[in-house]
Amino acid sequence: MPFSQLSLKKAHQCLLCLQHSNTLICGYCEDDLVLFSWEKYDYNLLNWPKAQRGLKHLSANKVLALADYQWPLSRLLTGLKFSNKIVHASALAKLFVSHVLNADSTLPQAIIPVPLHPARYQERKYNQSVELGKCISALTGIPLATDIVTRQKATQSQTSLSSVQRKANMKNAFALHRPFNYQHLAILDDVITTGATVEALYQLMKKHHPDLQIEIWSMCLTLEH
Repeated sequence: MPFSQLSLKKAHQCLLCLQHSNTLICGYCEDDLVLFSWEKYDYNLLNWPKAQRGLKHLSANKVLALADYQWPLSRLLTGLKFSNKIVHASALAKLFVSHVLNADSTLPQAIIPVPLHPARYQERKYNQSVELGKCISALTGIPLATDIVTRQKATQSQTSLSSVQRKANMKNAFALHRPFNYQHLAILDDVITTGATVEALYQLMKKHHPDLQIEIWSMCLTLEH
């Protein structure tokens, strides 16, 4: 494990198998997870042709994610996003930090979670990417920056849109809220399909800071099935 100090509040049941466990995901279930081979791709999924094809419209040069968007991680993500199961963020963040982040690499100076539009936030009462970011920040010490970018456009849900429609949907969706002096950042989203959302955020930040180093972090990628 690249990060040795990973402690979470004891759980009475594993979130996946529901058996007694002192961790949110028991060791048996964690061993059964089908995760990406980060060492094989030098801790950058864009070195993997399959991920390259799925993210061909993404301009960033480094992407990190846990796994393909399939059960059981997909159930944890939908529970977090739509059912207010905030504890799922702790479990996913622990997996991300312990399996994906390479302690030998230079970590970003801050994490920027993809913001929600105020209307969507009022409806949901929380931002799932912020909840994930809080947990990753607590485990790594990387600050969470939630006030740098705002979502100024109430975009249509991306789920049923094509790649071209997703890109058009995200046009002018974000705005820079305040200046910053970071040189290395991570943009965090819960799930990435075509990358249209994180690409819009990436382009906004590069427009204002062309030399900024930006990584894309996500719990899952939706690859071709």
